[in-house]
Amino acid sequence: MLTRKQHRAGFKKTFNDLSEQIWHLRRDKRLSLTELSLQSKIPTHHLEAFENKGYPFNLGTLAYLASFYDKRLKIELVDIEDDIKSLT
Repeated sequence: MLTRKQHRAGFKKTFNDLSEQIWHLRRDKRLSLTELSLQSKIPTHHLEAFENKGYPFNLGTLAYLASFYDKRLKIELVDIEDDIKSLT
């Protein structure tokens, strides 16, 4: 069983990885945050918080954003104990 600290570290790593992927997708399409916000109808401050700080989105918003980029979410359960040990 993970400790609360390990759980938070894993959660943060997951959303930081996701936010980096979304940032690369936006950059590849040469969209500003404002342009993405207007096209996706997701508020700019939410997009900015997600990309810059890994602020977590709910799954519905993430799925919508993924579909905006013609992607889909793939969720899998993986053993993270080794990853978590390296984070703490």
